[in-house]
Amino acid sequence: MTTTVLTAPAIRRRRTASAADPLKKVTVHLHESVSTAIMRMVSHGVAASQAAFIEEAVIAHLREIRRAKVYAAYVEAAADPTFMAEMAAATTAFDVTVADGCDA
Repeated sequence: MTTTVLTAPAIRRRRTASAADPLKKVTVHLHESVSTAIMRMVSHGVAASQAAFIEEAVIAHLREIRRAKVYAAYVEAAADPTFMAEMAAATTAFDVTVADGCDA
C-alpha cells in the first residue's frame, strides 16, 4: 500500500524581484519525467509554480554544497595538530570561567 503525503496548497502569488536580487529568466532542459513530477507537485500545491519549485530545489542543493564544504573544513582542522593544540589551549584558558556567576 502506497501512501502519498502532500503539504497544504501553497498560496499562489506572483513572484516579485527586488532591486538587490532581481529575477532572471533562464532556460533549462529537464528529462520529461522530472518535468512531469514538478508539474504534479505544483498542481498539488507543493509550490506556487514550476519556477518556484526549481528555485527552492536549487537553493536547497546550494545550501547542502556549502554545508559539505564547512564540514570538510572541520575534518581538515581536526586533523591539524597545530590547530587542535591551539583549541586545547583556548579551552584550558577558559576553564577558569566555568563557575563564573554561580554561587558556590
